Amino acid sequence: MKKLAIVLFLAVPGIVSAQKEVKPNINKALTSLKDGKFDEAKTMIDAATTYEKTMNDGKTWFYRGVIYGAMDTTSSYNSTEDLASVAAASFKKANELAGSKASSYFVTDKKGGLIPYDMAVTSITNSYLMKGDKLFNGEDFKGALQQFEKGIAFKPTDTTFYEYAGYAAFNGEAREKAVKYLSEYVKLGGRRAQAMTMPALIAYEDQNYEGALAASREVLKVLPTHKDLKAVELNSLIQLKKYDEAAKLLETAVKANPNDAQSFYLLGVLNNELQKFEDAKKNFESALAITPDYFDAQYNLANFYLIEIDKTSKEINELGISAANAKKKQELVQKRVKQSEAAIPFLEKAEKMKIPSKDMEIDLLNKLRQLYYYIADDKNDARVTAKLKALGADD
Repeated sequence: MKKLAIVLFLAVPGIVSAQKEVKPNINKALTSLKDGKFDEAKTMIDAATTYEKTMNDGKTWFYRGVIYGAMDTTSSYNSTEDLASVAAASFKKANELAGSKASSYFVTDKKGGLIPYDMAVTSITNSYLMKGDKLFNGEDFKGALQQFEKGIAFKPTDTTFYEYAGYAAFNGEAREKAVKYLSEYVKLGGRRAQAMTMPALIAYEDQNYEGALAASREVLKVLPTHKDLKAVELNSLIQLKKYDEAAKLLETAVKANPNDAQSFYLLGVLNNELQKFEDAKKNFESALAITPDYFDAQYNLANFYLIEIDKTSKEINELGISAANAKKKQELVQKRVKQSEAAIPFLEKAEKMKIPSKDMEIDLLNKLRQLYYYIADDKNDARVTAKLKALGADD
């Protein structure tokens, strides 16, 4: 029994020793990574972030960022954990602890080559960029967005990731995210016109007129002559019924540049909204005098004639079947013929211009076909019917 007691006494220090905290080795963590032992590398580097002697060393967090970033960009490693966020946060922590010294950190590749801090981060983010691009081209917009968002986590001031994330979000019907990322792109100094204009155009299309107005004005500070944004700004003001502000804006624009066709056109849009039809017609005519192939001005000018034709058609349809009404109907039909003959040249001229969209072309051709029917012009009726059939809209 005495001997047994001695054995037990000697065994106690061994038990205590086995429970002693193991010292993490950040270099061994990197070696495990190079050997493809990802879980081992992860366990070791995670332990280093809580170990007293390594937890406040910027290099520990730099290595952790490298390890997590490598795992996230390696197709052979699968994890439900948000590895990218951990990696990005680790690089940030390394900077906080080491300051400018962090830029001197490096790791070595399998061949012994040096990979400095900036190159390590760039290698990871380039992987996200390439993966995102591949997914985008394969029309997996949700997957592409996830990759670009990872890039943003690593490089929160890189305009490229915000631009691409905006495009992916837009194509994936995540419109709020599209506006968010593209707006940030502009704030960070991005200057690609397409990306800059999209937030305002998306907001306007979604009938968020306050948002569209704010976004258009922000970009107009940089692109003061951008036609689409000028139109969004004005139409947003009209939708918000800020007519005085809209009028002042356009009057200033016309005075500043009397040869700007768009300003006259937009003034016509405003006057049309205010039911100042004669003023609006003059505005559209002024726009066409400056730019003869201005489709929108030509089309809007033609619509003034169509309004009168529609009124006449309504009168015809409301007539009864009495003899007096039959005579009145014939008079109105002749009136409509003359109105149609006056309107047709305006629409035919618009037809020869560059039409902004297929839907607009179909709308114009349908109106022309109606007018040709009113004047019994079978030849032209057949002509536009054939064009509508070619466009897939012959009903």
